[in-house]
Amino acid sequence: MLSPNEQIVLRSFAEQTKADIQTAIKTKRITKFGAVNSSGRLHDSVEIQYTDNGFKILANGYIEGLIDGIAPGQSTATHEGISSWIKQKPVSSNLPTNTLANLIVRVISKKGNMVWRTHKGSNSGLLEDALKQEKFTNFIDLIASKAVVDLNNGIVEAFDLQTE
Repeated sequence: MLSPNEQIVLRSFAEQTKADIQTAIKTKRITKFGAVNSSGRLHDSVEIQYTDNGFKILANGYIEGLIDGIAPGQSTATHEGISSWIKQKPVSSNLPTNTLANLIVRVISKKGNMVWRTHKGSNSGLLEDALKQEKFTNFIDLIASKAVVDLNNGIVEAFDLQTE
């Protein structure tokens, strides 16, 4: 179980990581059309789930299609979902929404989504900055240093030692 100090550090790190992911969703340009935040649903879906000794960060499942793209033939896009997206974006077109939605579903099915076509099936880098290994290494170092301080304080208290 984490000490109170470690829990504070963990929660601070989790909140910062969540904020970094939300910032990436709002600002990271992964296609020529810009950031992936159109309706705000993905940004708003990012949440922290704390566990006994850590945390998980969750988001709408379609974030995977924005990280690695959706390959041709792998799309689960529906006419209704794309129609809703068109209205929320909003997308400007001379075509009626239903017609445009059908065309978009067909293109995604045949060619993959824009992320797939832009990055050729490689990682788009959407969360690259938010989840840099260096941040996690620094977090582990900080937790370890807090644990040493707590251990030291415990020894001082247990033996009623005087500190300067």
